[in-house]
Amino acid sequence: MRLYDVNAEKRRDRELMESTFQNILDDIKNSKKAVAVLPSEDSIKAEVKNTYKINNKSLLAVLLEHTGGIIIDHWIRLYGAGEVNFISRNSLCPFDNILIGEDILGGLFMFLENGNIGYFAPDCLELEDMEISFSQFLYWCLHGDTVTFYKDYFWKGWQKDVVNIKNDEGVAFYPFLWAKADSFESRAREIVPIAEIIRLEFDFLKQLYA
Repeated sequence: MRLYDVNAEKRRDRELMESTFQNILDDIKNSKKAVAVLPSEDSIKAEVKNTYKINNKSLLAVLLEHTGGIIIDHWIRLYGAGEVNFISRNSLCPFDNILIGEDILGGLFMFLENGNIGYFAPDCLELEDMEISFSQFLYWCLHGDTVTFYKDYFWKGWQKDVVNIKNDEGVAFYPFLWAKADSFESRAREIVPIAEIIRLEFDFLKQLYA
């Protein structure tokens, strides 16, 4: 009878995870964008493992094990087990979908039932299928044309402004992005906690469909 070596299986999973993360780091080095990898925190990693059942071989597990979040161009944030906290951000979402990232506008990236990544758009408060996998999404964040994706939401001087936004903050617009305005530039802007923006979006959505 052949005994199943649990430790050997765990070791292989760990080696695969480390290899995948090294590939991600190499990909980040080749990116032309400003990318910051935040350190992970053991306490948050333990909380993730106790709260969620995540496949150890998945890309999400790799990011949660090795990072506290990844910041791209000071605009897009991928969640991790650290400062950009996967646990606390997911606690804000009333959907069953697992959130994996956000942008400073309050847009949210999440898994859809079909396995694709979806985008909860802050200008219409609707969930859109991006028709890409998580690995393709990560590649898009690091190398894709995110400028075209967000071109309607860049204001004059945004490149300088976003550098000073903290990783728990976002940009709130008044009138709100989902409300009518004379023009995008006519909207007032304010730096506020990102949690405040996300809560406001879902509160409005709840009232809309009440």
